[in-house]
Amino acid sequence: MKIKIVIPALIAAFVFASFIGCTLGPVEIEEIVICKNVDDTYKPVEPMDTFPSGTQAIYISVKINYITPEDKITTKWYYLETGEEINTADFAAEKSGSGYHAFRFICDKGFSSGRYNAMVYLNNELIETVEFSVE
Repeated sequence: MKIKIVIPALIAAFVFASFIGCTLGPVEIEEIVICKNVDDTYKPVEPMDTFPSGTQAIYISVKINYITPEDKITTKWYYLETGEEINTADFAAEKSGSGYHAFRFICDKGFSSGRYNAMVYLNNELIETVEFSVE
């Protein structure tokens, strides 16, 4: 008789423990990297802050922990020589989780020489401003 009570209690305890173990923490951006390219999982490849003249694509790789579909990451790119906002991009996850996301900005004619920055926002809160230049 005791076995009939103990086994369901153990199963209930394991199920409860698994739910506790799967609880997500608060969404956070762990790392932001300007790079020349990204791999298949959007991890940065060739991080740099100075790009050669004629560069046509620049990436921002963002490592995200505990994102949910309700969260939004935004990048705003600026050409500092004129103060002009040159691009804005948003990302919202389809499902909860952690990993990398990459924002790619393409300029078919090549980026103009000069200084740039990109502001990275999480849920409309500025997390970090990264700077780079094209020479």
